[in-house]
Amino acid sequence: MAEDENTPQHAADTTPYTPVFDERVRTIIYIITLVAGIVGLGVSAFGDPQVGAYISSAAGVIAAAFGVAYNPIRLAGK
Repeated sequence: MAEDENTPQHAADTTPYTPVFDERVRTIIYIITLVAGIVGLGVSAFGDPQVGAYISSAAGVIAAAFGVAYNPIRLAGK
């Protein structure tokens, strides 16, 4: 088993990942996109479903982009 109980065995020998965006920036983006997703749901339910779907989809894409932003140069081992 890996030294750290929280590290899976298959990840024990990998180089640690360093996110491109700061933790605070990601948190702010996640909160904004969460609110936008909820607004999109409301617009879908009580307004124009196409506009609501667009808002919700855009919020999801933006949140995902900030969550998985990856730059191999930023690996901690380099």
